[in-house]
Amino acid sequence: MNKTIYIILLLVAFVVVSCERNEEKIELTSALNGEWEVVAYLGDTPIHDGAFPLIISSDFPLKTDSITINDTSKYFWNFQVKVSADHKSGAFETKKSVCEHCRYGIGIKVFNGQIIDSDSIYLEIQFEDDETPYGNTYQLKGHRIN
Repeated sequence: MNKTIYIILLLVAFVVVSCERNEEKIELTSALNGEWEVVAYLGDTPIHDGAFPLIISSDFPLKTDSITINDTSKYFWNFQVKVSADHKSGAFETKKSVCEHCRYGIGIKVFNGQIIDSDSIYLEIQFEDDETPYGNTYQLKGHRIN
């Protein structure tokens, strides 16, 4: 009888701990992951007439310290880069990462990346293959689509 009670208590504890971890996983990934519609600026001037999609994803819980930022639109730079992330505050940046799907593996720097109120995004980005390597700081500003 005592063994049965201990087994039941262990099962209940396991279920409670599992549920808490799942809630934490959802909370940590929801602020950063998603599809965003952004406009690129150089100073106060928009680079293009319209917005383009930016996709952010992470491999939680395997890589809680990084996210992948992907611009597949080809309207701006067509880049994909992995950056350091703080899932709790919604901040992200990298001093230098290599583009994961560019032909020449160019360097990319991301500064001041921030998710604001879970529905707005802001980041500053520089590219090694710009006319002057890392010479322009572009601001990407936008809002969540999904």
